[in-house]
Amino acid sequence: MIAADSAKPAATLREQTLWQRRSPLRFHSTDMTNFLFDLFSNLALLAMVLAACHLCNRLIPGASLNGSHIFAALASVALLLDAALTFLVFADSQNRYGQFSTSTAFFERGCAYLLAIIAAFTWRRVARGAKVGAGKALVVHTSPYSKSNLPM
Repeated sequence: MIAADSAKPAATLREQTLWQRRSPLRFHSTDMTNFLFDLFSNLALLAMVLAACHLCNRLIPGASLNGSHIFAALASVALLLDAALTFLVFADSQNRYGQFSTSTAFFERGCAYLLAIIAAFTWRRVARGAKVGAGKALVVHTSPYSKSNLPM
Protein backbone atom coordinates (compact mmCIF):
# COMPACT_ATOMS: atom_id res chain seq x y z
CA MET A 1 0.00 0.00 0.00
CA ILE A 2 2.79 2.38 0.74
CA ALA A 3 4.35 1.80 -2.66
CA ALA A 4 1.04 2.48 -4.42
CA ASP A 5 0.56 5.70 -2.49
CA SER A 6 4.06 6.91 -3.30
CA ALA A 7 3.59 6.11 -7.01
CA LYS A 8 0.52 8.31 -7.30
CA PRO A 9 2.27 11.62 -6.38
CA ALA A 10 5.13 10.68 -8.69
CA ALA A 11 2.65 10.29 -11.55
CA THR A 12 1.05 13.66 -10.82
CA LEU A 13 4.52 15.20 -10.55
CA ARG A 14 5.43 13.67 -13.91
CA GLU A 15 2.22 15.05 -15.45
CA GLN A 16 2.94 18.46 -14.00
CA THR A 17 6.41 18.52 -15.43
CA LEU A 18 5.11 17.41 -18.82
CA TRP A 19 2.48 20.18 -18.67
CA GLN A 20 5.08 22.71 -17.62
CA ARG A 21 7.25 21.71 -20.56
CA ARG A 22 4.33 22.21 -22.95
CA SER A 23 3.54 25.69 -21.69
CA PRO A 24 5.11 28.44 -23.82
CA LEU A 25 7.72 30.80 -22.47
CA ARG A 26 6.17 33.83 -20.84
CA PHE A 27 7.59 37.32 -20.86
CA HIS A 28 7.03 39.55 -17.92
CA SER A 29 4.17 41.74 -19.07
CA THR A 30 5.21 44.82 -17.09
CA ASP A 31 8.69 44.83 -18.62
CA MET A 32 7.30 44.42 -22.13
CA THR A 33 4.69 47.12 -21.52
CA ASN A 34 7.36 49.54 -20.29
CA PHE A 35 9.56 48.75 -23.30
CA LEU A 36 6.71 49.25 -25.76
CA PHE A 37 5.67 52.48 -24.06
CA ASP A 38 9.26 53.77 -24.27
CA LEU A 39 9.52 52.75 -27.92
CA PHE A 40 6.21 54.31 -28.94
CA SER A 41 6.93 57.52 -27.07
CA ASN A 42 10.33 57.76 -28.79
CA LEU A 43 8.71 57.12 -32.18
CA ALA A 44 6.12 59.83 -31.44
CA LEU A 45 8.97 62.23 -30.61
CA LEU A 46 10.66 61.21 -33.86
CA ALA A 47 7.50 62.03 -35.80
CA MET A 48 7.27 65.44 -34.12
CA VAL A 49 10.93 66.27 -34.87
CA LEU A 50 10.59 65.16 -38.49
CA ALA A 51 7.40 67.20 -38.92
CA ALA A 52 8.98 70.30 -37.34
CA CYS A 53 12.10 70.01 -39.51
CA HIS A 54 10.01 69.49 -42.65
CA LEU A 55 7.89 72.53 -41.77
CA CYS A 56 11.00 74.65 -41.15
CA ASN A 57 12.52 73.51 -44.44
CA ARG A 58 9.32 74.50 -46.27
CA LEU A 59 8.85 77.88 -44.58
CA ILE A 60 12.45 79.11 -44.40
CA PRO A 61 14.00 79.27 -47.88
CA GLY A 62 17.64 78.65 -46.97
CA ALA A 63 17.11 76.06 -44.23
CA SER A 64 18.13 72.47 -44.74
CA LEU A 65 17.44 70.74 -41.43
CA ASN A 66 17.93 66.99 -41.27
CA GLY A 67 15.30 65.66 -38.87
CA SER A 68 16.83 62.24 -38.42
CA HIS A 69 20.21 63.69 -37.43
CA ILE A 70 18.58 66.11 -35.01
CA PHE A 71 16.52 63.30 -33.47
CA ALA A 72 19.60 61.07 -33.18
CA ALA A 73 21.45 63.86 -31.35
CA LEU A 74 18.49 64.47 -29.02
CA ALA A 75 18.03 60.76 -28.33
CA SER A 76 21.76 60.35 -27.62
CA VAL A 77 21.68 63.20 -25.11
CA ALA A 78 18.54 61.69 -23.56
CA LEU A 79 20.27 58.33 -23.29
CA LEU A 80 23.25 59.92 -21.52
CA LEU A 81 20.96 61.77 -19.11
CA ASP A 82 18.98 58.57 -18.54
CA ALA A 83 22.21 56.75 -17.68
CA ALA A 84 23.15 59.51 -15.25
CA LEU A 85 19.74 59.35 -13.60
CA THR A 86 19.71 55.57 -13.45
CA PHE A 87 23.17 54.97 -12.06
CA LEU A 88 23.74 58.12 -10.03
CA VAL A 89 20.43 59.52 -8.79
CA PHE A 90 18.13 56.49 -8.65
CA ALA A 91 20.90 54.26 -7.32
CA ASP A 92 21.15 56.35 -4.14
CA SER A 93 17.49 55.91 -3.26
CA GLN A 94 16.78 52.25 -3.97
CA ASN A 95 13.74 52.11 -1.71
CA ARG A 96 11.94 54.79 -3.73
CA TYR A 97 13.08 54.14 -7.29
CA GLY A 98 14.04 50.48 -7.15
CA GLN A 99 12.40 49.41 -10.40
CA PHE A 100 13.96 52.29 -12.36
CA SER A 101 17.48 51.98 -11.00
CA THR A 102 18.16 48.45 -12.21
CA SER A 103 20.48 47.84 -15.11
CA THR A 104 17.83 45.76 -16.91
CA ALA A 105 15.40 48.71 -16.84
CA PHE A 106 18.13 50.94 -18.28
CA PHE A 107 18.91 48.32 -20.93
CA GLU A 108 15.25 48.28 -22.00
CA ARG A 109 15.12 52.06 -22.22
CA GLY A 110 18.42 52.12 -24.09
CA CYS A 111 17.14 49.57 -26.60
CA ALA A 112 14.05 51.72 -27.15
CA TYR A 113 16.27 54.75 -27.82
CA LEU A 114 18.48 52.79 -30.22
CA LEU A 115 15.53 51.30 -32.12
CA ALA A 116 14.05 54.77 -32.55
CA ILE A 117 17.39 56.09 -33.86
CA ILE A 118 17.58 53.17 -36.30
CA ALA A 119 14.00 53.94 -37.40
CA ALA A 120 14.98 57.60 -37.96
CA PHE A 121 17.89 56.71 -40.22
CA THR A 122 15.83 54.09 -42.04
CA TRP A 123 13.11 56.69 -42.63
CA ARG A 124 15.73 59.11 -43.97
CA ARG A 125 17.15 56.50 -46.31
CA VAL A 126 13.71 55.52 -47.63
CA ALA A 127 12.73 59.18 -48.11
CA ARG A 128 15.98 59.91 -49.92
CA GLY A 129 15.45 56.88 -52.18
CA ALA A 130 11.94 58.03 -53.04
CA LYS A 131 13.21 61.53 -53.80
CA VAL A 132 15.96 60.21 -56.10
CA GLY A 133 13.48 57.93 -57.86
CA ALA A 134 11.10 60.87 -58.39
CA GLY A 135 13.87 62.91 -60.04
CA LYS A 136 14.18 60.46 -62.93
CA ALA A 137 11.49 61.56 -65.35
CA LEU A 138 10.31 59.48 -68.25
CA VAL A 139 11.20 61.19 -71.51
CA VAL A 140 9.55 60.37 -74.84
CA HIS A 141 11.51 61.28 -77.95
CA THR A 142 8.95 62.91 -80.25
CA SER A 143 10.87 63.43 -83.46
CA PRO A 144 14.33 62.41 -84.60
CA TYR A 145 14.49 65.42 -86.92
CA SER A 146 13.73 68.13 -84.39
CA LYS A 147 15.39 66.28 -81.49
CA SER A 148 12.57 67.29 -79.12
CA ASN A 149 11.65 65.47 -75.96
CA LEU A 150 8.34 65.22 -74.15
CA PRO A 151 8.68 64.76 -70.38
CA MET A 152 6.03 62.56 -68.81
